Amino acid sequence: MKMAIKYNSWRNWKNKTEIERKAIKSLEKAKELVINSVPKDNLVAIYIKGSFVRREMKTGSDVDMVPIIAGNRYQNAVFEINSSAIDPVIVVPLSLWELKHNKLWTKSNYKPDLRAKPDRLLKKIKDCKLVYGKSINPKNYPIRDDKTALKDEIRVIKIGYIPLYEKGEIKFDSLLKEVFWLVELEQNIFGKKTKHSFEGITNSVDNTKHIIHDAFDLRKKPSKSEEKKFILKLKKHLEESEKRYKHAHTTSNKPLKELRY
Repeated sequence: MKMAIKYNSWRNWKNKTEIERKAIKSLEKAKELVINSVPKDNLVAIYIKGSFVRREMKTGSDVDMVPIIAGNRYQNAVFEINSSAIDPVIVVPLSLWELKHNKLWTKSNYKPDLRAKPDRLLKKIKDCKLVYGKSINPKNYPIRDDKTALKDEIRVIKIGYIPLYEKGEIKFDSLLKEVFWLVELEQNIFGKKTKHSFEGITNSVDNTKHIIHDAFDLRKKPSKSEEKKFILKLKKHLEESEKRYKHAHTTSNKPLKELRY
């Protein structure tokens, strides 16, 4: 497992920000804690994903660490690593059982479950960084097609993220981030290539009135007064996207038409 050291690509980053430097220290500490919490033969790999890898971190951003473990029995031990001592790292393990069944073994804090299905990691595994162990092969596990994933994404935002935000149970940032993944799926279905980053997804949409441009602006410059307007626009966007999805057969290879504003 010593070979994993060469995957610490951030060591060669130039012009590291203070946020990144702090994140790197916490990441390395969290990695050691994970390695020591699980028997060696049960720890398959450790991946880093999200804004840290894309170098899009801002104040309040997390570093997403995903240990891949052989069985579910060690999930609690890995989850217990999370504490202020490794902030801003968030450790969320996935087991091979979860990857195989594309569902989460642990219970959700919300209903419906807001957590991403395991196949989201598999679909974006090339955009993640392996920092320990052996890489996993996505072809060995079930992965939803983009249209099915879009249908699920529309549902969870519509009956999960929006109501929970309106009740004050989740932060606006959580909802905002999900809109990027929604639009990325839509762009994939439109047949447009997108770079898996907030900026890349935004730049893939030429129409400046599209909701993704509002999302990008709010991510750069949060505004409580603009949140309600954004939610109203998002609800309309979801309705239109859902209508188009229902008229497209899940197995069809024909791209959907882009939304017009």
